[in-house]
Order: sequence, then C-alpha cells, then structure tokens
Amino acid sequence: MKKERGNGANVIVLSPTDEMLVVRQNYGEKKWMLPGGNIERGESPRHAAQEETEEEAGTLIDEKELKLIACFVQRPNGIVFLYETRIFSGEILQEPTNEIIEVRFMSFEEIMERRETFGLGYMRMIVRYMRCKQGIDSIPYEGRLSDPVEYPKNLLAKYNDLVLSI
Repeated sequence: MKKERGNGANVIVLSPTDEMLVVRQNYGEKKWMLPGGNIERGESPRHAAQEETEEEAGTLIDEKELKLIACFVQRPNGIVFLYETRIFSGEILQEPTNEIIEVRFMSFEEIMERRETFGLGYMRMIVRYMRCKQGIDSIPYEGRLSDPVEYPKNLLAKYNDLVLSI
C-alpha cells in the first residue's frame, strides 16, 4: 500500500553565488531533492521547513527569514510549501546519515544537467522557482505539483531549443 502524502515544506537555500542546497536520499533510488519534509500535526509550515533543513543538511536557518515562493497542491491530499532563504549558518553535513547520503550546493545549470537524478516533484519545484524568480510566474505561485512545468531553454546558456518540459 502506497503511503498517503500529507502536507510538506521544502526550502531553497541559496549560496552567495546563487547555488541551491540539495540533499541526496540514502534510501530507494538515492535521488537528489530539496531539503524539507512532512509538516507534523500542530506544526507551522515554516517551522517544519526550518527543522527538516537543519536535520537533513546541517545548515541552520531562521524560519522568520523564509520567503514563501509557492504552494503546491498534491494528490491525494495535501499542500507543499516552497520557501527561499539566503540566510544560513553552519557547515553542511559531510558524513552520510541514515536518511541523507550527500549534501551540496549546485547551480541551476548543474541541476538541469543532472535532472534525471532528481525526484520529479523536486525538479518541478526547482523549475517553478526559477520561473517565479524571473517574473514568468507570480510569487507566491499556487498550482498543482503534478502539473508539468516548462522552462524557456534560451534562459540557459547552453540550450537554444524553445522549451524544456519537466
């Protein structure tokens, strides 16, 4: 039986050079993802995002510094909140844990090159984030996580096709 999804919160933590903090799962297909996780009963989305990011990546963030970028409805029920922050402290985890095998910062271009190694939902969140930051979509964006998202390839230097669909 498939686990029913509930509410979740993820964070795009940006380095001073605009690279995104990503973590790789230490289970299943060992896919890359954004730090974050489930929102527990009685917990605010911002607190869940902060706590999960600190637990998975080792970086300390302040929930008051999280900017809401998007709310995604996911099936069968639940909402995923996507936040952004540039303010963090501490060192990223260097040693694997039971949950996370690797933590690092990646540029958007590197993420796009390695998109098959990311979970589909996380790729959609990342691409939607970039669309929001470039003014293609409004902030906060509201939509379904299951909807495909397109990104104009001309905004990535190495592509000249019209659209990349995730």
